[in-house]
Amino acid sequence: MVKRQETRYLISRSEQSIFSEIYFPKRAAYYGTIFDALRKGYKEDVVKKYMDTNAPVLLEEYQAYPALFDPDDYTKARRVTEPVSVEKARERIKMYQSPFKGWSTYSVDGVFFDKKNKMYEEAVQVVRIMFRFQSSFALVAEKEGCSDVLRCMLVWLATRQGRLAGHKIWFESEKRLFVTNQPPFPKRKRAFVEQHFASIAREVNKWIDDRGLFTFAYLVHKFAENVLAEQLYEKEIWATNLFNQNLIITSRVENGENHITQK
Repeated sequence: MVKRQETRYLISRSEQSIFSEIYFPKRAAYYGTIFDALRKGYKEDVVKKYMDTNAPVLLEEYQAYPALFDPDDYTKARRVTEPVSVEKARERIKMYQSPFKGWSTYSVDGVFFDKKNKMYEEAVQVVRIMFRFQSSFALVAEKEGCSDVLRCMLVWLATRQGRLAGHKIWFESEKRLFVTNQPPFPKRKRAFVEQHFASIAREVNKWIDDRGLFTFAYLVHKFAENVLAEQLYEKEIWATNLFNQNLIITSRVENGENHITQK
């Protein structure tokens, strides 16, 4: 007698994620641009091509964040304070790896005040974007019995956003601070931290920056282009980032299928 194949739903341990919300005016003229950009934004090459084409303009517009376009920011101790060259920016854009995993939308009625305290009231289309992080160190951590250490490190690194501009998250001082703020580690788990902290921190840092490139250098920039093309005028575009979000996946698994998740 052949045993019937069974389908199960398995829950995995939580993964680190970032939710970004962008607040757009709810106007018919914007719908096509927003949702076309989201639909095509899952294709990494489309986003790269758009940013590469617009690199000179992006460097001008994002002078407040010059390190975002610096390809060497993940290897050198000092962060640039002036915009890099267009060639350097394009080199960084080539390094982009899409963290974009999906979106949802909802509408709200919004009230906003400008610098002169003038009140604006309008319907708002909110786009919530999900960026999921799957560490390349997950299997190594599982093999060494340190999955809990990896998860703890990822939460620590992703959610501590209040650092000084010159402080890199893979610095030795950051590792010491992380260790100090945890309960005493067993020797093998302390060894995992000592060996992998800097590499994991660089990986997290780049993931966060790739999220910034997608949100602002691709999606918001495409929206702003459409505003100009339609000869419309928006004073501000607001975006929020929620760095302390945990993503829990419940996956459908067929009988006999291997189910490996990040732990």
